[in-house]
Amino acid sequence: MGLERYLRLVSKWYIRLVNSGFFRRKHPEIHYLAEIIDEGDVCVDIGANLGYYSVFMSRLCGPQGKVYAVEPIPLFRSIWQDNMKKFGENNVEMLPYALGETERSVKMGMPSRDGIVHHGMTKIADDKNKQFSEYFEAEMKVPDRLFAGIKRIDFVKIDIEGYEYPTLQNMMETIRQHKPKLQTELSKDRDKIFPLLEDEGYVPHILVKGILTPAGKEAKSTHKHDFYFIHKTVF
Repeated sequence: MGLERYLRLVSKWYIRLVNSGFFRRKHPEIHYLAEIIDEGDVCVDIGANLGYYSVFMSRLCGPQGKVYAVEPIPLFRSIWQDNMKKFGENNVEMLPYALGETERSVKMGMPSRDGIVHHGMTKIADDKNKQFSEYFEAEMKVPDRLFAGIKRIDFVKIDIEGYEYPTLQNMMETIRQHKPKLQTELSKDRDKIFPLLEDEGYVPHILVKGILTPAGKEAKSTHKHDFYFIHKTVF
């Protein structure tokens, strides 16, 4: 089976299962979207991949809302488009870029381990020790410039495999203006990301048995799932 066909099948299978209530323990964050997104919200899905989050964001914010999906990989965007047509609403817009500290061309790599392709771990291929099975060319944009024309942002999800800090660092004007709820994977640079956002009035949270709970010192170091940053003015 070719890579594209495999990814199309896997993505449709996963979306159907999540829609039926599966993976609540393994992937609680995708189910928690229903608690954090309201109808009419404007959402940004950074690292949209095959559309797993975009589909449910689209449904939850509804026809009065909007989803801006950011995804640099052409193959992923094609599959995302099909999944949105099949499962989502007509309230989405694709921004075909990587995000970071400058505007330039970058090479993205899709890793393979033990013969298994990990499409969800596709990242900027600047680590010479990584084994990538596929490479893609992409254009990087500075997020503050890319999002400058958006008048409202309520929720941002970020999953970009270790490039969270350069992206957030160059997105602070947007964050200060809109004060959106932030959900992000933190695979590295936690010691930089926590003070960056806390200095702007954000409080880090984690999901504990389905309840959003302030993250203590230990959780900041050891928590393996996504963090939620909520601005103190929201409470």
